[in-house]
Amino acid sequence: MIPAISRTSSILLRRALLVGLCVAGAVRAAEPEDTGNPGMAEVTVTATRHEESLSKVPISITALTQDSIDVRGIKDFQDIARFTPGVAIDNTGTNNIAIRGIASTAGAGTTGIYLDDTPIQMRALAFNPDDALPKTFDLDRVEVLRGPQGTLFGAGSEGGTVRYITTQPSLTQFSVYGRSEVAYTQGGAPSYEIGAAAGGPLIDGKFGARLSAWYRRDGGWIDRIDPTTLATVDSNTNHDDTTLLRLAGIWAPVDHWTVTTAIYYQNRKRNDVTIYWPIYSNPSDDVYRSANPTRRDQPDRFYLPSLKIEGDMGPVRLVSNTSYYDRRNTTGYDGTLYNLGFYQRLLPAGAPFPLVDATGIHFPPGLENYRSPASVQNDQQNFAQELRVQSNEPNARLVWTTGVFFGLNKQQYTEQIYDPDADPFFQAAAGQSVADFFAYCSVPTDDQGNCPIDLTPLPLLANGDSYILQTHARDEQFALYGEGTYGVTDRLKVTLGARISHTQYSFNSYTAGPQLFLAPQATGGSKAENSFTPKLGLSYQYDPNDLYYFTYAKGFRPGGGNNPVPYAACSADFANFGVSGAPATYSSDTVHSFEVGAKNSFANRVRLATSVYYIRWKNIQQTVVPPICQISFIANLGEAEVKGGDIQADVLIAPDLSLDLTAGYTDARYTRDSSLAPGVQPVAADGDAIVGQSGHAPAPFTGSLGLEYRFSALSRQAFVRADYQYESRPKWIGPEQDPHTSQFDPANFTLRSTSFLTMRAGVSLETWQVAAFVDNLTDSHTLTNYNFTIDPGTADSRLRRDITFRPRTFGLTATYRY
Repeated sequence: MIPAISRTSSILLRRALLVGLCVAGAVRAAEPEDTGNPGMAEVTVTATRHEESLSKVPISITALTQDSIDVRGIKDFQDIARFTPGVAIDNTGTNNIAIRGIASTAGAGTTGIYLDDTPIQMRALAFNPDDALPKTFDLDRVEVLRGPQGTLFGAGSEGGTVRYITTQPSLTQFSVYGRSEVAYTQGGAPSYEIGAAAGGPLIDGKFGARLSAWYRRDGGWIDRIDPTTLATVDSNTNHDDTTLLRLAGIWAPVDHWTVTTAIYYQNRKRNDVTIYWPIYSNPSDDVYRSANPTRRDQPDRFYLPSLKIEGDMGPVRLVSNTSYYDRRNTTGYDGTLYNLGFYQRLLPAGAPFPLVDATGIHFPPGLENYRSPASVQNDQQNFAQELRVQSNEPNARLVWTTGVFFGLNKQQYTEQIYDPDADPFFQAAAGQSVADFFAYCSVPTDDQGNCPIDLTPLPLLANGDSYILQTHARDEQFALYGEGTYGVTDRLKVTLGARISHTQYSFNSYTAGPQLFLAPQATGGSKAENSFTPKLGLSYQYDPNDLYYFTYAKGFRPGGGNNPVPYAACSADFANFGVSGAPATYSSDTVHSFEVGAKNSFANRVRLATSVYYIRWKNIQQTVVPPICQISFIANLGEAEVKGGDIQADVLIAPDLSLDLTAGYTDARYTRDSSLAPGVQPVAADGDAIVGQSGHAPAPFTGSLGLEYRFSALSRQAFVRADYQYESRPKWIGPEQDPHTSQFDPANFTLRSTSFLTMRAGVSLETWQVAAFVDNLTDSHTLTNYNFTIDPGTADSRLRRDITFRPRTFGLTATYRY
């Protein structure tokens, strides 16, 4: 039985449909019937695994081709999100994508990420589950599918799916694409890129190949300074280098059969994080400085070989995809800052306080060079095999797809805090060695909490670490799926789909180091689950220009297990939570989504895609961060509702003047308290906003507006384009701002609304196009995120670090197409 939609959701649905009908009626009255005017090109997508025109697919999709990516100056998914309603990406570096408010800091991903037909998203084993996001060079298009895609794309596509679709080799046509760029950021260093791709038949009709090679340097604009002397250590430290290589070949051994092989390689090397300290910076003058004691480089390398076999067997088509994805990614956090804040909580009265506060870092005398770098390494090895059979006649009354999927994903996580100077630090700060400071009781205490024997010293590990966590995880998934669309009449179609999945998760973890107040611990476990994800859709093609649809879909992500959370270090937190320890495992969570949408075209001059939706999220996997010990774990806590709508509009105002607009509104909040035990303070409270990796409540409203004018200049085609993006101020507080929750931090404050403006102007020179651009035209430096050290206190007493937009950047781009 479909649950009743809330009164608020019903009002939203009625209002959105009324607005859509009013707009449709007004434009329909002013415009003649569609005459096939070629002014607005149609985009072909494969969101249903069949090639279809975007305007005929009853799904809420944003599709950006390579041409539209280039004309907007899009470089990565941070830029894509600005042009996509209902989509947000965490800008702290985790690459966590939220679609329609479905975001989480825990467990498996909530958004499916595909490179061609291979899922590449990452599970959060602890901190920094930084998804790999391919760069936007030599892509055929990027498709962003909003809403659960559990039938065709499986586990993890709870909020939606992002698909990067590369340009394929051809058996019949030769093509060349090139792109180069130079740019300068105010107060920073130059950026530049160069890339080329070429492909075509080597044996006409039998064998073809395509080769892509691309390199980009994003110049830095934040200077790292010494936290004690304030002297510059590394100018423009947050620079970034990315190399991309791809080789693909297609072979037609016999008629109607092709074999496509490819290998995709991307290597990104970020020199340091993009975060600055406001106490040493002056954003109004493009002066950004970071006093992070240690540089935090972030190498990220992955390669993906794949094999695709396709056979045209008349009424049906057979498709086999085999792939292997290997990734090595290192991130981390500033271990020195973390340790100073953590140790400051533990040191006795009379110690040299404060070690860190709103005015900076204050090392004990003689230990000004104390450093404790931390690193987080996430490695993935994913094997995927999919075999599907689908109908081959797009105009048939029944269009269907069925298949089988097997995935084996291995992940390794290593977190380390290297602390070789911990002994002199504790001698100076506490008058004892690190081993004696973190000594623990090796047997149960007596009734008064005293240790009946001498405490056991806990020295640094042999390699100098004060903390280490190593986890090896294994995800297996086996699924059978099918989806079919049946034409009840020429206008009315019914879609039914289902996926039956079996998931098996197993892991083993080891943790050690004096910061745990406990001897080394090892643990392991497994979690097996079955899931059923159905889909029901109705679509009505009122006329060739107007499509209306309704979709119900279920999505899920698999459960998992927790790393060791030592009781000795977190006993006070567990007492406050009302539990005896962290749960060994956690279960899958699910979403149920209801959507009503429309796609309308008016004389091929105005195209609208609108939708409203209501989503129920149950058994949510949430990260719980104990305020005292700071060793997190995952639990199934609470329920949430998401209500909202989105609109995309493309308008050909005049033959040479076009406008595109997007807008999205999302209300994503918990509907009941999320507590670990009855009667204790909740982790998240009823009415709190759902937050992702960023830790702060998201903007409920986002929008973008683009205006492009094309004209002739000196007998050459030229254009001028402006793009404006807006994010509203958060409307609801998240758990970290709610004093009724255990996650409350009094220092947190609500972010302001943000605006971002870019302009481009270019001219076509036969096969070349040259464009000048200005990104962040207004030089906005509004905060997009921030964080505090873990030392307790108010915002005025704690050290804060900020994140904002790259300063105003001028540049020149040249693209070549043949």
